Amino acid sequence: MFKHILVAHDLSHEADVALHRAFQLARQHGARLSLLHVLEDHLPNAVQGSLRDAAQQHFEERLAQLGAEDCQVLLRKGRPAQQILEEMGDSQADLLVIGRHHHNAPELFIGTTLERVARHLSTPLLLVVGEQPEQPYQRAAVALDFSLCACDALRNGYALLPAGAQLVALNVMELGSRLLSKSTSATDFMTTQKELLGRLLVDELTILAGQAPGVTLEVFRGSLPKALDDAIAEQRPQLLALGSHGRSLISQALLGSLALRYLQSPPCDLLLVK
Repeated sequence: MFKHILVAHDLSHEADVALHRAFQLARQHGARLSLLHVLEDHLPNAVQGSLRDAAQQHFEERLAQLGAEDCQVLLRKGRPAQQILEEMGDSQADLLVIGRHHHNAPELFIGTTLERVARHLSTPLLLVVGEQPEQPYQRAAVALDFSLCACDALRNGYALLPAGAQLVALNVMELGSRLLSKSTSATDFMTTQKELLGRLLVDELTILAGQAPGVTLEVFRGSLPKALDDAIAEQRPQLLALGSHGRSLISQALLGSLALRYLQSPPCDLLLVK
């Protein structure tokens, strides 16, 4: 499904972990791999030239160690978020892979390159935080409801998995307090919800081709985000696929949305799909 993967690299350890995952996925999909590094543009030309040469040599050596000599190295100068977004558009890459930012201080997430890119990127974004990025994903989860973006997250998360992997679709059914007090009604609603989501899964999976990972469905009663947090902790996925419901992420009022919540404090690798 993925034909061109772009990994953004800022010379950090976290970006190196993302590079390993991007390389693994490129091999799995037979996709092109490009690496983008953005140089600061406020430095003197002589300094920029030295940094550019050093970065080029560093990446060539790093890619040779990985066995990824075919990876295209792109060196740009300017603002990282702007350059990443422009390159994603110009290159028509269909997946951006990026490392974690400010993992020791999630309150500093707002204003990072990742947050700025996530606001405006229309293609899937894979945030890599997990260990063993050289190995294919074996356990994944997707937050599923009846929205189009959740179905897109299902398709893209499914596409990242090899045959033999397991994907669990997690749905949180938020029931009002009056309905919760009527256990029989709540049970009926849960049963109906699971049946409808099961039909949705069947419809979506018939469209997808290739050797399929195993897919299961779990419906939980509770309130977001706690119920989803608990389900993720129980399932312990290596990858969480999440749809961003097409709402603007610019407004400060939306910082409590699931997309920003998990970008800020990801429980595992996060695939964000709009």
